Amino acid sequence: MSPDLAQVVARISARVAPESTHRVTMLVDGVRVDLAIGADARRRWISTHRVLRELLLVGWHVRARPDHLLVGGWSAVNLAHRVQTLGAGVQAMRQVSFAVEAVLAAVERHHRARLEASTAEVLTGAGAEVTAWYQRWPVRLAELEEADREADRPLIHRLLRRSQELERHLLPLCARQTAVVHDAVAALGDLLLSAGRAADARAQLLQRVGERFAEGGCPPSSQSSSAPSRGGS
Repeated sequence: MSPDLAQVVARISARVAPESTHRVTMLVDGVRVDLAIGADARRRWISTHRVLRELLLVGWHVRARPDHLLVGGWSAVNLAHRVQTLGAGVQAMRQVSFAVEAVLAAVERHHRARLEASTAEVLTGAGAEVTAWYQRWPVRLAELEEADREADRPLIHRLLRRSQELERHLLPLCARQTAVVHDAVAALGDLLLSAGRAADARAQLLQRVGERFAEGGCPPSSQSSSAPSRGGS
């Protein structure tokens, strides 16, 4: 296996579980990942499974052991899941309303969590949360720049090419949705003050941001879109 695999795996592990100590060891057929957080078994289990989930999303074959992970070559099943996840992201983020609804949902969460916070604090926190969500894929793709993403097996080769094709579509959409988030946060403060009801602010925000970004060819949906899930992607 290429030494680049160990470097990429180490970067992913450090990002996903920064609270743990990592040791990535090259093996003949892959790499071994050991994570340790003192004697706290529960925290180690949580960190290990976060890393496992992220490595599986890359498309590698990953085996979980009680005290370490083994990362091997490409897995057709995991690559197919990556392609499905990327495809769903591309489809959702073509809608401007996807980011607007995410901001509105985040504002509600932050308000419920901190009832004493000012509107400006709630908006700042919500905007930072949603912006970070849209930066996850750009960060993931930057980590794979040195990875060997080639394969001799026809099925694996096709899945890798399809994944990279979807990634090229996703990156500009992430940048555009981040711009939508900033625009929505900037507009929402004024709308919350001027609108009589939260529902009115929501409708006006969708209209205002949709008109501002309409030149990009992605007008907001007339129906409500779901906020980004904290799940598979």
